[in-house]
Amino acid sequence: MGVEGFQGEGERRLVSMGGDELGLGRVLEFDREARRIRLAKRSLLPEDDIAFRFARVLEESGVRYAVVAGYVAILLGRARRSDDVDFIIERIGEEEFVGVCRRALERGFTLMQGDISSEESVRMLYRSYLAEGYGVRFMYRDLIIPNVEVKMAKTSIDLYTLEHSLIVEVEAGDGFTVRVSPLELQIAYKLRLGSGKDVGDAVFLYELFREALNHSELDRWCRELGADCSIIGGVQV
Repeated sequence: MGVEGFQGEGERRLVSMGGDELGLGRVLEFDREARRIRLAKRSLLPEDDIAFRFARVLEESGVRYAVVAGYVAILLGRARRSDDVDFIIERIGEEEFVGVCRRALERGFTLMQGDISSEESVRMLYRSYLAEGYGVRFMYRDLIIPNVEVKMAKTSIDLYTLEHSLIVEVEAGDGFTVRVSPLELQIAYKLRLGSGKDVGDAVFLYELFREALNHSELDRWCRELGADCSIIGGVQV
C-alpha cells in the first residue's frame, strides 16, 4: 500500500492513497486542511463496531473524544487485532458521566467495573476510577473482548490530542465516523512504547501516510516523547 498521488490546492492538501491487499481498509483521501480521512472497508471488525457505537454515545452526549493507541492502526488497515479500543475524553463532571452511562445503557453497553443500571454504582465508579485518572471499561452486549476503555484527559498531550484529532469517515455498511489521534503524535507515541507490536503500528502508519505527514511535527513529537524515530528516518534520540 502507498501513496498514489498528491494534489495541492493552495493551503489545502488532498492526498489520494492506495489500498491494502487484505481488504481491511483502503484510505481513499486525506484532507490535511480539514483534518479528515476518508476510508473504505469491505467489512467491519468487532473493534470497528464497538468503536463506532461508543463514539456515537459520546457524540450524542456532547463529549469531545479521540481514539488512541493500537486501534488507530487497525482502523486504517493494519492486519492485527486488539482486546480493547482506547478513548480519551475531555474532563467531565459526575453528572455528565451519569448521562453518558445512561445513554450507553440505551445503546447496549454495560460496565466491566460496576452496574450501569445503578446510578449509585455509576457515581461510585466516577469517583473511584475516572476522577482519579483510572480507566473505565465498557462492554457491548456483555462481550468482554473487545471492550472500550475510557480515560479523561489529564496531560497537555491528551489535550493536544483532543484539539487536533482527525475525523475518519468510513465507507462500510451504513458508514460511520470516528475521531482519532493526530498521526504524527500517534507514530511517535508508538515508537516510544517500543514493543514489536507498537513499532509495527508506527511503521504501518508512517508508510501509509508518508507523503501526507508533517515531518517537522513528527520530529518534534519524537523529541518531546523521547522516541527513537530513526527506524522511520526521523530523529534519533
